[in-house]
Amino acid sequence: MSPSALFVTTVPITLEAFLVPFAEHFRAQGWRVDALSNGATQHAPIYATFDNRYDITWSRNPLNPNDLFDTWARVRRVVIEGGYDIVHVHTPIAAFMTRYALRSLPATDRPVVIYTTHGFHFYRGQGILGHTAFRAMERIAAPWTDFLVTINHEDFEAARRFRGIPTERVRYIPGIGVDVERFVEGAVNTQVAAAVRRELDIPDDAFMLTMIAEFAPVKRHAHLLDALSRVTDERVVLVLVGEGILEPEIREEVAKLGLADRVRFAGYRRDVPAVLAASDALTLVSHREGLARSVLEAMAAGRPVIGTDTRGIADAVGVAAGWIVPKHDAAALAVAIDEAAGNREETRRRGAAAHERARAEFSLERILAAYDALYREALETRPRRA
Repeated sequence: MSPSALFVTTVPITLEAFLVPFAEHFRAQGWRVDALSNGATQHAPIYATFDNRYDITWSRNPLNPNDLFDTWARVRRVVIEGGYDIVHVHTPIAAFMTRYALRSLPATDRPVVIYTTHGFHFYRGQGILGHTAFRAMERIAAPWTDFLVTINHEDFEAARRFRGIPTERVRYIPGIGVDVERFVEGAVNTQVAAAVRRELDIPDDAFMLTMIAEFAPVKRHAHLLDALSRVTDERVVLVLVGEGILEPEIREEVAKLGLADRVRFAGYRRDVPAVLAASDALTLVSHREGLARSVLEAMAAGRPVIGTDTRGIADAVGVAAGWIVPKHDAAALAVAIDEAAGNREETRRRGAAAHERARAEFSLERILAAYDALYREALETRPRRA
């Protein structure tokens, strides 16, 4: 019988955005790969990716006993009927609820449960209440987990301190992988990249600094604008790619700071490789990240990153692939931007280092190989079915 796996996320956009390559990879090797999320049967982009799709309504409050029981019953029914060898959970609420539901299954019925955290919701520097609550939730669920995969070093060290899961079952696999060839220099026609700059009204001699992020508090657009207001090189033009509830507020801040001539709002884009090809550097200054996808894609494109010393940003950039400055220091961020814009040769050198690091550490092929090995190990630990 072919091996089988169930991917579990809170919403199907996570499946579409992050997990399609993994499903396709294992299905190509003969696995049956199914999906469980809220709205999976209605999300057309994943129809061809998974063998079967199942819906579930997750509770936003895992402490609500009625919701918890309904979710518990639904998860167990799907898993028992599916007879899966591996259940691979991802987003925090779905991961907690699924592990809770499966914890008491008999050993011969219970699949191996793998949890990939795409960034714990607790992190260094967080407020005490949020840090305590999210850390407690993860510690409670750790004993219900067979393998816990972390994607950055801070989370890896935190997970190794959880009780109830052996430290050798806590793994570090850096992210979900980036398709380097999709972003590599030359993958985007130079005329296409030039068209992006014309569309956004970026002068030929401008230094195009791009941020790809949802307009949400965690991304700290206001901090970046504070830094931009201190940048002395007038050739720097900031391009903000994304949408979100804070966009009107950020537009007001741009006007307030007198930055209208230096900021472009590019909206949601499906041509990210072209945007990066048109850019001179990428920036990201978030409160927290797992392992920032936009950073990895920029590095694959040979673009250096100007970022803050934030978990999931500094992990990716390392010491040579860009500029990392203190998390709350807008003046230091401005100095780094000025340095990058004023020394194009150094910017290109760090961009080349970024590409090499992306290929060596974060390529999709490398990450798929790591999960291949993990899945083989998981199958070896699973009790044989009757």
